[in-house]
Order: sequence, then C-alpha cells, then structure tokens
Amino acid sequence: MKIEILFPEICNLYADLQNIEYLKRCDPSIEIIHTDLNRRPLFLDGGIKLVYVGTTTERGQELVIKSLMPYRDEIVKSIEDGQFFLLTGNASEMFGKFIKCDDGSEIKCLDILPTYAVRDMMHRYNSLWIGQYGQEDVVGFKSQFTQCYFTEGAGYGDTYKPLFIAERGEGLHPGIKEEGIRWNNLFMTYLLGPLFIVNPLFTHSFLEIIGAENTEIAYKDASMRSFLKRCKEFREPERGFTY
Repeated sequence: MKIEILFPEICNLYADLQNIEYLKRCDPSIEIIHTDLNRRPLFLDGGIKLVYVGTTTERGQELVIKSLMPYRDEIVKSIEDGQFFLLTGNASEMFGKFIKCDDGSEIKCLDILPTYAVRDMMHRYNSLWIGQYGQEDVVGFKSQFTQCYFTEGAGYGDTYKPLFIAERGEGLHPGIKEEGIRWNNLFMTYLLGPLFIVNPLFTHSFLEIIGAENTEIAYKDASMRSFLKRCKEFREPERGFTY
C-alpha cells in the first residue's frame, strides 16, 4: 500500500506528518511517498491508496492552492472515483471555495468542497476536544485562526457527513457539534494530536477502511493507556476547554 504525503516541506505544522509515520509503524508494508510543491501529485495517475495533506501556514495555503489548481478537475474526479484523502488542521480550507481574510479580501481556493473559511488573525481558537466516531471515543486538540462553514444551500446530509460528533469542544464551527467532513473516501478534520497517535481506536478503524494488511496498533498497550487517561481528563468538568 502506498501513501502519498503532499508538500511535506510546508504542510508539516503540529507534527502532522507523524500521522502517516505512525500508520507505517502499525503496518510496515505501507510505503510512504513525499511529493513536493513542484511535482505533479502521483495519485492522479493511480497506484496511491491514501493522499495526506497536513496543516500549513497562511502563506503555505496560497502556495498549495497555486500548485494544485491546474489539477483541480482531476482531483475532483479522483475523489468521485473513491480515492482516499485525509486532510487535517487547516488543510481542508484549501479544498473549499474561498478563505475570507481579516481585511475583507478573499483567497480563491480549489472549490472542491462546498465550504469556506473565515480568518481572524487577532484571535486564535485553542481547545481540548473529545467526541465520538460512531461509538468510539476520539480526543484531540484544536488550534486555529479560522472557522469553517458550509456555503449557502450546502450542509451535512446524504453527501457530506460529519466525521466526528463533539462531546466537549466545538464542531466544524462554533455553535454546532458536527466536526469534520466525510465525502466518499475523503476525510477532513481540524483535530490535531497528531490524530492517529492519540486515537488508537480510530486508527484501527481507519486502517481497516483503507484496507491495510495489518491493523494491529503500534505500541498498543502504551497507546491505550494514554488514550484512556486523556478521555478521563478531558471529561473533567473543571478542565478548561477554550481560550
């Protein structure tokens, strides 16, 4: 199984790249391929099981959009055909329609997801987070200058489903509990952690979904102890969640 990491030279904040390194620890047969900004993504020509894009800076977002824009229609077709994608942190914003900046200007994005992001660079939203993926607990962290919204007429439903449901912490944007999006085999979430390392149950489910040869969790005992400890702590009523 091949996993392609897009643009690791800039999409690598919050130790996001360890998400894929951890999957390889779980299944050593996984081959990791790094594609830089100046190359055509390999998944467009087939043979890649999962495409991963991690968090980047605001300037990095503009560079990614510029790099991927020539392939926009091919990317849409690949998603419609079932290509697996995982977008964490602010990576999904580049796949939406636009990013609205503090000064009222807009950055045109790939227009693949029916979403847009609103930046507020004077206020960073930081949060511990706990919720569910189906019946499984999921924990993580949020740290963002943006909030994500569906465009008018779009929303969660048969096509776009929430990836997680928040128990404590915000959803896709303040005021809702639905967090992330799943569309076909595209998964997006603002949760950081890195996501897989701190969530052994979700990692096991994800490995099964993408058809990994080995779904045994690396360092399982230590991972589960840490995960259960976080679940307990994140549910403590006195623990602050946002600032």
